[in-house]
Amino acid sequence: MMNARARWSFLAVPLLAALGCSDPVPLPAQGAISLSVGKPTTAVSQMTCPDSGHSYTVYSGSVEPSKNSPGESVINGDNGSSISCSVRASGGGFAFSGSFTGVTKDSNHYPITVSFSDGVIDANLSSGTASVSVLTPVLAASFGSTAPCTIVVLKNGQGTPQVKPGSIWATFQCPTITSPPSGLCTVNASVIVFENCSS
Repeated sequence: MMNARARWSFLAVPLLAALGCSDPVPLPAQGAISLSVGKPTTAVSQMTCPDSGHSYTVYSGSVEPSKNSPGESVINGDNGSSISCSVRASGGGFAFSGSFTGVTKDSNHYPITVSFSDGVIDANLSSGTASVSVLTPVLAASFGSTAPCTIVVLKNGQGTPQVKPGSIWATFQCPTITSPPSGLCTVNASVIVFENCSS
């Protein structure tokens, strides 16, 4: 009887510990975006930009994202948003991707989607490139980058680059985004914030 009791105590401790501990539920992805779409600097015959000169911002609260502030992020699922992202260490720098769908804060309440793929940040954590696709109601179709878009990692007040496993705050700019056969636009200096991404 004594042996049985001792054996039960020995087995119960790890069993109870296992039952009491579980992996924490990951926080939902969140982010904010400021997007500027315009005409390309070099015109191409019979190709036009239907959404020239529009700016769109999606964020929560009262602070929008900019070069000076990451603003207040929208949580995936809030107000019809859909946010997914990955930011992970790679080759001394980072690799990232993500998709951001949300409704703008202005009176038009435009739904927009911006997606990033094949994103890389250099080992200096200062800049990189990515492929970008953009969809706005005025574009009416998805426009994708034909050349790598420029990514510049932003810094906080202490001068620390704001990229780490699971998050990034950066500007992005694309010389051309197209939708065949006749759509041709550009992405002017814009800002993206991704947080709580997979890493």
